[in-house]
Amino acid sequence: MKSNKSEKPHQNKKNALDLNENLNENLNLNLNENLNLNENLNLNLNLNLNLNLNLNLNLNLNLNLNLNLNLNANANANSIYMYNVNYSEYEEDLCNIEVRSLFNMELKDKIFYSKVKIDPSISPFIKNRFKIIYKTLNFEDLLIFVENDKTLKEDFIVKYLKLLSGDPYAANRNSFCKKVASKFRMDPNYRSPKIMYAITFYKGFWYFGELTKNNYKWRNHNNRPYTYSNSLKINMAKVLINIAGKGDLSKTIVDPLCGAGTVLLEGCFAGYDISGYDIGEKISNSAKENVKFFSYKAKVTNKAIQDVNAHYDVSIVDLPYGLRSQITPEGQRVIIENAKRISDRIIVVSSKDISLMIENENLKIVDKCKFIKSVKRDFARYVWVCEHDA
Repeated sequence: MKSNKSEKPHQNKKNALDLNENLNENLNLNLNENLNLNENLNLNLNLNLNLNLNLNLNLNLNLNLNLNLNLNANANANSIYMYNVNYSEYEEDLCNIEVRSLFNMELKDKIFYSKVKIDPSISPFIKNRFKIIYKTLNFEDLLIFVENDKTLKEDFIVKYLKLLSGDPYAANRNSFCKKVASKFRMDPNYRSPKIMYAITFYKGFWYFGELTKNNYKWRNHNNRPYTYSNSLKINMAKVLINIAGKGDLSKTIVDPLCGAGTVLLEGCFAGYDISGYDIGEKISNSAKENVKFFSYKAKVTNKAIQDVNAHYDVSIVDLPYGLRSQITPEGQRVIIENAKRISDRIIVVSSKDISLMIENENLKIVDKCKFIKSVKRDFARYVWVCEHDA
């Protein structure tokens, strides 16, 4: 009986220890499970956050890309062009009056923007016309836009347009052009491309667009069969055509003192309907031969301005000068009077300032310039753009 009594407390103690151990195990197990659950929750939460973050980033990228593409699609209907011009110091005023006539703006820099589309080859000063398609802050974005543009044409080539002497990327221009060309859906055509795309870097921005260069084919007019010492220079003749027509090829132009036809050649080259008259039979025949030599279609007539009855939108009047002309102030006045009779606008060119004579004929001077003919500055010509004074 003693032994039984002594064993019972010992057994109870052992049971209590076993119970504590089980409780501890259960507690530890539950604690571990909770810890694992928390870890799993944290892991899943982090995954979800990262997934949402990536989706948002991709969504923003697509939105930006589509926005730029849509903006450029709309820009095609209302294009912006970048032009760059070049001129000698003594031709600056002549370039300025041409820009005012073609673009209706003052020339403040040799690189400018306009919504007006002009063929560079009609001008002696415009080197390039660059139709802007994309404008970005960095080159990589430019590549993305080109790669996603499905409207780009085949038979293309990509050139680098260097606008400034300090262009930091011009030295590696071939590498940049290759990278852009690689984003097209077809290979470039180096032999006979139908369209020239270009990239350029200007004032902190990258540009991609269509490039049209001055072809300078008009310089072939220097090879005309007949010319005279007092004939207009080609640069001057081209500017006079641009002042007269203002880029509107529907305008009819007349040169009533056409001489050997220098102005006629440039009018034909630009695409105008232009006619010429001259009182001298020999010189008017020279003009006919010059026009025929280049297969142009300008009509040349041996007739004095007083006998011209047709009417034109604009007349270009280069008043005779020099010892051979022997023209009097009254003779100049008669010419201006008849030019006013046969046209709505008159471009008057003279070696002397005859502003007062022009105003006395009730003509309104809307623009003018003084052109120094040579670098020696030993000869000047004045140009007036005149309209009927209502």
